[in-house]
Amino acid sequence: MDALSAEEDGRQGRPAFTDEEIRLMRLWSLSDVSAGRQLSAQIAYFATPAIFGIYGLATGSLTMIGVAFVCILLLLAWGLVSTWRERRDSVLMQSVCAKILATLSPGEERK
Repeated sequence: MDALSAEEDGRQGRPAFTDEEIRLMRLWSLSDVSAGRQLSAQIAYFATPAIFGIYGLATGSLTMIGVAFVCILLLLAWGLVSTWRERRDSVLMQSVCAKILATLSPGEERK
């Protein structure tokens, strides 16, 4: 019965995505990956330690230089944690892509 309803809906060759895969595809399709957004995010992350470091160098304050160094270490740690979390989404997206490629005929892959 399920095969008949799939044919009636026109979803016969469509891969069966899990709810989690569909959620990820929706999130990725709506995300803003513009260069301006990426640049502004990077500037915001690195401006704080840069300002503390420059101020520390200008005033000779080892405390400010230390604060800048700690900020940089925290940003590196945050980057590692973020990368680890995104790894799960990358594995999930590989699953989505594999399912899509499995439905394509060999000639369609090159177009």
